[in-house]
Amino acid sequence: MHLPIPRRSLRDEAYHIIYEQIIGGALPKGTVTSEVQLSRQLDMSRTPVRAALQQLENEGFLRIIPKHGVLVLDSSAQRVGDLLELLTALLLYAVTSVRLRDEEALGELSRRLVNELESLLAEGDEPAPEAGGELALCQFEYNFVSRVIALSHNQEMQQTLANSASRLLWTGNKKRWVAPYRLEMGDTLHTLLSRLTSGTDSFIEALNRYLHMLKKTWI
Repeated sequence: MHLPIPRRSLRDEAYHIIYEQIIGGALPKGTVTSEVQLSRQLDMSRTPVRAALQQLENEGFLRIIPKHGVLVLDSSAQRVGDLLELLTALLLYAVTSVRLRDEEALGELSRRLVNELESLLAEGDEPAPEAGGELALCQFEYNFVSRVIALSHNQEMQQTLANSASRLLWTGNKKRWVAPYRLEMGDTLHTLLSRLTSGTDSFIEALNRYLHMLKKTWI
């Protein structure tokens, strides 16, 4: 017997469409729209659209300005810095907890990640850099944090990571993987991955260096 797949509510449908428009660039940062315009575009009543906009405002994607409309937010330096600090805090908490419970698994993951990073960096070396190499390295960074947090078996942390990375438009920010930052960033991340099972002070030092590089190169 197959159970029917529950249909997405109109509010969830509106949220999904508007979210994808923001992430995909159809609603660029700085765009001013309105609840009425979006309702017409989505062919929905204003009630589910309003609820979706309120959730997106709570998540930091936009601001609802009474009597003026809806502003898609730019990623200010302060906002980006706060999100990057949140991500590194999640990583620190996950690494600390996994060390206590399953340090062997963390060590194995560390070795795999170092090998994967070295392969990606080698593929992008001159004289024939791989097309899309920067994008692959950005995706690797997100996957690395996700895989470490997965070892902590904490779904709330996983969801926080996904939401924060979305707000940062993570894979669209590739500045750190091109000249003049590529070599320094590669060395910084390599050191961090190598120290996942090192002493706490050593790991925190590497994590702070990584955070500094992210803030320094974020667009």
